[in-house]
Amino acid sequence: MNRMACRNGFVFVAAMICLGLMVLSVLGGSLDAPAAPTSSNSAMWTLNDIYNVLDTRATNVTKRAGAFVEPGGGPTIGTMHTLDNIMTLVTNRAPAPKSGQTTSYRTDDDGALEIGVAWPNPRFTVQADTNCVLDNLTGLIWARNANQFGATTWTNAVTSCNNLDYGGTNDWRLPNIRELLSLIAFQYFNPAICNTAGAGQWTADNPFTGVVNGYYWTSTTYKGNTDHALYVSIGRGDISNDDKIGAPAFYVWPVRGGR
Repeated sequence: MNRMACRNGFVFVAAMICLGLMVLSVLGGSLDAPAAPTSSNSAMWTLNDIYNVLDTRATNVTKRAGAFVEPGGGPTIGTMHTLDNIMTLVTNRAPAPKSGQTTSYRTDDDGALEIGVAWPNPRFTVQADTNCVLDNLTGLIWARNANQFGATTWTNAVTSCNNLDYGGTNDWRLPNIRELLSLIAFQYFNPAICNTAGAGQWTADNPFTGVVNGYYWTSTTYKGNTDHALYVSIGRGDISNDDKIGAPAFYVWPVRGGR
């Protein structure tokens, strides 16, 4: 009885497959793998292109001209890369961006070599109706008003940022030393901040407001004296440290994102 049931089931499945093939034939379909696109609109980047951009930090890579052609083999053939390869680069690298210095003062110095990840243009994008500014280089979002609380102590700076409700969100924090330094454009002085495009020095409202040529706290503790925290001079672009709890009153520039 079981054999008969199995035989009948097999016959039924085979019949359904044949019926499907007949219907597909009538409709003009095919069981073959779909052909590669032929439209020029299908020009695209390959996984190898994406891998190389992540690996070498090349920028302004254009899409491949013409239609996309399916590769001749699997993702381990030749110079192709798997999604695992690409994910490894995405999650395990933090290449340093260009410093912003474009003037050379000696052969092979920073201004001559300009080593690092190129800045996007525009460098910053003001987020509509939020009073926030997206840094297109780092992905960090900064308060457009760079002087939220006036000059204050480090302890108050940390608390004020954590409690801030601004731009329609409340997940702000005091930036760490690397985050705040990422805003510094070492081509400029007083302030050492670039404009929206990233091609010139900051001017009022372009894109930030309230920028002070003074000292700004970071959330990073100075290891040489853990009672001190690091701060950045937005005017000069350098860093130092001072007492977290005592008299120093520096400015605060809240940030969010980056995780």
